[in-house]
Amino acid sequence: MTKKIVLYGGQFNPIHTAHMLVANEVHSIIKPDKFYFLPSYMAPLKSHEDYLEAKYRMKMIKMVISELGFGEICEAELERKGQSYTYDTLKDLVNIEPDAKFYFIIGTDQYEQLDKWYKIEELKQLITFIIVNRGVDHQTVDDDMVSITIPRMDISSSMIRQRVKNKETINVLVPRKVNNYIREEGFYEN
Repeated sequence: MTKKIVLYGGQFNPIHTAHMLVANEVHSIIKPDKFYFLPSYMAPLKSHEDYLEAKYRMKMIKMVISELGFGEICEAELERKGQSYTYDTLKDLVNIEPDAKFYFIIGTDQYEQLDKWYKIEELKQLITFIIVNRGVDHQTVDDDMVSITIPRMDISSSMIRQRVKNKETINVLVPRKVNNYIREEGFYEN
């Protein structure tokens, strides 16, 4: 039987409760052999305000993995540095695991701008996209993709960073360990 590998890419700056919900729902439905969080070095279609070094983001991801009870970190994009193009990453991973079936999680927001992704047609040959509803209750996706509807949880990393700047609570928006770590280190405060 073919090994199933799920990749959940993002800046995770910081990782939060909605990321956990997505990971949990996808893991439950797809039942992969491996589930990787894939932190980007620099996502091409994202702004990089309040950029936090990878070592700090990885520490928060590890806290979430211990809480979820599954998952590993794939450091491919962090090691490569520069712009994190999913195509380059997947090409390398497929060479390492040529017989595996790769899935890549994105939200509706990214699905709607897939035409802007680097080498998107070639990328579609390497992976199956899993689209989770982000900012919408229902979605329709291409036939060669998987749509997973999760309970709406409109939390974003930028909202969390702004709340920290404004000295507002982020309780429940991030796991307690992540909250404590952000506060102890003074991340996003100015």
